Amino acid sequence: MEFIFAGFGGQGIMAMGMLLAHAAIKEGFNSSFIPSYGPEMRGGTANCSVVIEKEFIASPVVTEPDVLVAMNYPSLLKFKDTVKKGGHLFINSSLIPSIPEIKSDIHIHQIPANELALKIGESRASNMVMLGAVLAVTNLISLETATLNLSYIFKNKPEVLAVNEKALKTGFQSLKVI
Repeated sequence: MEFIFAGFGGQGIMAMGMLLAHAAIKEGFNSSFIPSYGPEMRGGTANCSVVIEKEFIASPVVTEPDVLVAMNYPSLLKFKDTVKKGGHLFINSSLIPSIPEIKSDIHIHQIPANELALKIGESRASNMVMLGAVLAVTNLISLETATLNLSYIFKNKPEVLAVNEKALKTGFQSLKVI
């Protein structure tokens, strides 16, 4: 299964991809993670691709993802036409209130990730809210494994483990399919 996570720097795009790739390994899959940054550190563009397979990964390059996560409007515009037929597009409806024309052969999931993160007390956890939703729909990696691997991703920030665990669970439980 191939994924693209996209947004702007500071949204935790790389953390989403790294957590998914690491959790996949823990569940016995092969996985690859490729980050891509714009020239800016915060506020610039950021995306990453993740490939998860039971067998050998022939190429870590993702051109037609099964799953696209668009955390902001420019990312949606850039990648919306790349999603495979029958694939899934996750839109952060907090920052993307109106959706441009999108292929009719994909599943669209609108998640108000920023609002849900605010409800649990941490606006910066919108990335984990969105990843929780992805876990629920793809049913590839368990919520439990992802939660257990938060400590790997945030090993230098143990104070954020609890809120990110809550964010994953919140996203997992709050899907809005259109």
